Amino acid sequence: MKIQLITIDFWNTLFDSSNGIKRNAVRQHVFAEEIAKLDVKVSHDKFSEAVQASWEFFNNIWMNQQRTPETIETIGYLWSYLNLPHNDNSIQRVAKSFAESILDYPPSLMENSFETLSNLKSRGYKLGLISDTGFTPGSILKMVMQNAGVLDLFDAFSFSDETGVSKPHEKAYTTILDQLSIEPMNSLHIGDIEKTDIVGAKKVGMRAIRFSGDQTAVLNKDNNKITLADSEIFNWNEFESTLVEIENSI
Repeated sequence: MKIQLITIDFWNTLFDSSNGIKRNAVRQHVFAEEIAKLDVKVSHDKFSEAVQASWEFFNNIWMNQQRTPETIETIGYLWSYLNLPHNDNSIQRVAKSFAESILDYPPSLMENSFETLSNLKSRGYKLGLISDTGFTPGSILKMVMQNAGVLDLFDAFSFSDETGVSKPHEKAYTTILDQLSIEPMNSLHIGDIEKTDIVGAKKVGMRAIRFSGDQTAVLNKDNNKITLADSEIFNWNEFESTLVEIENSI
C-alpha cells in the first residue's frame, strides 16, 4: 500500500533550533525598552529567570492540557512573575518581539530536507506541516517557511495556536487528514518527540518515523531508546529508503 500523505513536525525535524540566543537578545532588548518606560529596572539574571519560568508555565500547559498558550498569555505570565506594573501597550509590544524575532534570526532547514521534500512532492505525495507553537505563532512560522523556500511544498497546515490543541491530541493530525480527505492508514508522520509526535500519530492510526538527527534539540531529551515509531532516521537523506521499507511492510 502506498502512503499518500506525509506530515512533518516543524521544530527539530524540518528546522533546527539555531539562532535562539540571538532571538532572545532581541526579545530582551525590547523588554528592557518597554520596562524603562515604566521606570522599572530588571537585571539580566532576573529576566533570564523569568523567561525560564515562563517556559515552565508554557510546558506545564503544553503537556498537561494538550494546548499551547498564545504568546500574549505567556508574556502576561512573565509580566506577573516580575511583578511589573500592568501596561497593555508594553505587554503587546514585548509579545510582538517574542513572536517576530524569528524573522530576523531564523532557524535553519535540516540538512537534505529541502531536496527530499521536493522529490516527494514531485512524485505526488501530499505534504502537511503539524507544529506545536511556542512564542512564535503559526502565521509567523509560515513566513519563516516562505523565506526558506519550502512553504509552497506543503498542502495543509496544523498549528496548535490555530487548532487549539497540541500533539498528541488527535485533532492536531485529523485537521490535515480531514482537509485532504486521506485516511490515517495511508498517512505517515515524522517528528522528533516520542510522547507527542510519535504517540499522537500512532494513536490516530498513522505510520510514524522518529527523527533523531538534530543535535540542537532539547525537548526530545526524554525520548526512550525504544520507539513506537515504525522506524527512526538521523538524516533526511535516509527518509526515502525508509519510506519504501514502510510501504512494502503495509
